[in-house]
Amino acid sequence: MERMKRKKTYCIFLAGLFAVCMVTGCGGNIMSGKGISVYYAAIESGDYYEGWAEKLGMQAQEHGYGFDVGYAEQSVETQDAQVKSAAEKNDVLLCGPVSADIVTEIKAAAGDTPIVFLNNAPDDDQLEKDKYIYVASDEYMAGQYQAEYILDKFADKQEINVMILKGPKGASGTVGRTNGLKQTLKASGKQINYVFEDFAGWSSDTAKEFTNIFLKTGRPVDCVAANNDDMAIGSVTAFEEAGIDTSSILFLGVDASAGGCEAIAAGRMDFTAFQPMDAQMEAAVEAAGKLAAGDSIRSIEGATDDGKYILIPFEKVDASNVAQYQ
Repeated sequence: MERMKRKKTYCIFLAGLFAVCMVTGCGGNIMSGKGISVYYAAIESGDYYEGWAEKLGMQAQEHGYGFDVGYAEQSVETQDAQVKSAAEKNDVLLCGPVSADIVTEIKAAAGDTPIVFLNNAPDDDQLEKDKYIYVASDEYMAGQYQAEYILDKFADKQEINVMILKGPKGASGTVGRTNGLKQTLKASGKQINYVFEDFAGWSSDTAKEFTNIFLKTGRPVDCVAANNDDMAIGSVTAFEEAGIDTSSILFLGVDASAGGCEAIAAGRMDFTAFQPMDAQMEAAVEAAGKLAAGDSIRSIEGATDDGKYILIPFEKVDASNVAQYQ
């Protein structure tokens, strides 16, 4: 019932948005002197991506742009068809690719329509200056921040036992956050023992299950570094339910979700990295307007020199500042 209410609310929002566009002609782009229409090709429906769609639509409305959205439901074929259809009716696409492996097909379906990629990073060689760009936070930085926290808290230890809980295999967040963690730990010169490492797919339940498997080994662990907050919470829950004292073990996540911040405030988790998704959405819609008008993204804060990325920095969150993020 709640899901149906959310769908109905969002449909009302879009209807209102399109009504505004009909009245104003969607003529909010002063530089181009014409209306711009934006289409968001989302990975799937559900609270997370529907939330993205709602906020992206609001940003588009503020700029006076038309806006529409389609949900691929994790289907490569559906997304390809949606992109092809949308490119015939819209000036620019926002796209969360179902898989980074299908970006070539997405670009072909889009024809000459520029694309701002979100949610899942294409390979660098798939991007093109001021035509095919990617907007996100630097995933490597999140893992780097986790490692820096670990190294600071264990400054006196020469050997650190680390458990890693990763997101979906091949996902850009999984790869970037894990690489940032490992490479920063390696650069410390300390002996780093990876006592457990597996893909828990962003899931609290899976992370809890994997942690229970690990606990049966009896191996010592100093910290659990998870690619997101839900997995960190699932892991600490497993320790708690097993009756294990966690006061000397660090639990680290990423995203500064409501649950993650609550866990830090309660002393259950130690660290997370805030991903400023609202800032990402603002930058994505601003970039979409520029690409549609044939302009460069170079004036947008966070744009890289090669014109292929807009990167919004992560922010460190621990007990000292978590109240600011709640």
